[in-house]
Amino acid sequence: MNTRDLFTVICLLGLTASLAQASDENVMLGAANVSLDLSLAGSYVLDNGESSELRHDYDRKNIDFQYLIYPATASYEGTSDKILIEVHEMSISRPLDEQIRGKRQISGLEHCLEQSDMMPRRAEYQTEPYNIDGHEGILATVDVGEDEPFYMAAYSPDEVNGSGSIVCIVGSEFSWDITESIFKSVSTQ
Repeated sequence: MNTRDLFTVICLLGLTASLAQASDENVMLGAANVSLDLSLAGSYVLDNGESSELRHDYDRKNIDFQYLIYPATASYEGTSDKILIEVHEMSISRPLDEQIRGKRQISGLEHCLEQSDMMPRRAEYQTEPYNIDGHEGILATVDVGEDEPFYMAAYSPDEVNGSGSIVCIVGSEFSWDITESIFKSVSTQ
């Protein structure tokens, strides 16, 4: 192999590596930098929404805290399907695996899903444990009355001993095969 051929191979390897890295989108939402491969569903435009603040003061144990919600939406050319991302940043670390009493018992992580702006109100959904970004989270399959359900995955990147102050939620209107690929690409710093 001559020098020119070797140079060509090195350039092609560098180009391939840079294209592989370029497919991940880094979305800074509050205290979390969520990285995921949004290009798996096609060409998209990413829009960071306006943050909002909520106060949690309706707990019988009088646990009072605030949390900020940071949203982003990836809209895709040629389809009405979207990928939605939210980061909930709580002012204090909260138990995410303990059961919360209400109409039905749900975990703190599931409560965050229900409070998410992306969760359709009064929708029926099923949850199951789901590992995302190396963290034990939950996957919700939401019945939205369409052929395909809406999928949501939630996890806490700063979880320690079942508690955390940051919850990341990723929602997908795409089919499960595309959704699963995107969920598998998620990492958070």
